Amino acid sequence: MDAVRLTEYLSRNADAVIQLLEELGFDRIIHNRAQNKVRFAREEGRNPSSVSLNLETLFYKCFSTNERGNIFSLIMLRRNLTFPMALDFVASKLGLDKSEFSSKIEIPFGGELKNISRRIAEPERTMPVYDESILEPYLNRCNLMFLRDGISFEVQEKFKVGYDYETNRITIPIYTLEDKLCGIMGRLNDADCPKEDRYLPLIPCSRSLTLYGYSANYISIQREGLCIITEAEKGVMQLASINRHTGLSTCGCSISDVQRRYLKCLRTPRIILSYDEGLAEHNMREEAKKLIEDNALMKNQVGYIYDRQNVILKSGSKNSPTDMGKAGFDELLKNHVVWL
Repeated sequence: MDAVRLTEYLSRNADAVIQLLEELGFDRIIHNRAQNKVRFAREEGRNPSSVSLNLETLFYKCFSTNERGNIFSLIMLRRNLTFPMALDFVASKLGLDKSEFSSKIEIPFGGELKNISRRIAEPERTMPVYDESILEPYLNRCNLMFLRDGISFEVQEKFKVGYDYETNRITIPIYTLEDKLCGIMGRLNDADCPKEDRYLPLIPCSRSLTLYGYSANYISIQREGLCIITEAEKGVMQLASINRHTGLSTCGCSISDVQRRYLKCLRTPRIILSYDEGLAEHNMREEAKKLIEDNALMKNQVGYIYDRQNVILKSGSKNSPTDMGKAGFDELLKNHVVWL
């Protein structure tokens, strides 16, 4: 299921959103057509206006609990579903043809031409995927080097970090935007190894077609109204280890067209790039510009961390802001974010 297309469909179809709320068991749903919002009760007999949902942006807020997010995170919480399962829930309950929300274009010819066209139009949907069982030889082997780098054992377990004795590499599973295993990155278990030797894929994949942490952190990103974008997968795990579950990794310092589309699909009010020291400011600025929304539907804030005087990120260190620990990262967020 394509989250982007499904989001666009729901934002144009108020009746469909109301039907989903009914399916979720919410009570006393009232549609304010003038404001294009609905108000409803969390449970039967509760305050009938305790929850407000904007039918265009799909954002909701519960005034009783201060819980907030969007329609997909609401489904995930209400039914205890993963993000891909929430998308399937929407399609099933609305009787949608899933194939229509899994392909962006209609190709008039079959065979190899159709496959080529699909790879061009939707490259993220044509990557090979693998059964989770291929991770079993690597799991339950938490790593001390990652722990020293600020990634707790609990977070390593959450993200299924493992170890491959044959290559002496820490294994990091990579998932598609539909939360299917598509690759395994290997990080050499040597803190002093040359940079060019650090990473070697055990199972290669196009990481520019993924967003590391997308499914795992979806609810928290919606709840906080904030997305922090790091260069490497390690940054997402470092953030989670300081109880910031709003990180996503672009697996490089350039935001691809696919990543841009899915980041915009989040409709997050605030996005902050947290790229490594040494990247030129104009490069960070150009990447940040890709994520600006300024239209009738939504306006967002986009910025990037830049320690101009190298107060925290020492010149030439090549450190990520997430390498600085909780105190250092919080200081960077507080005083060193440049907003566009």
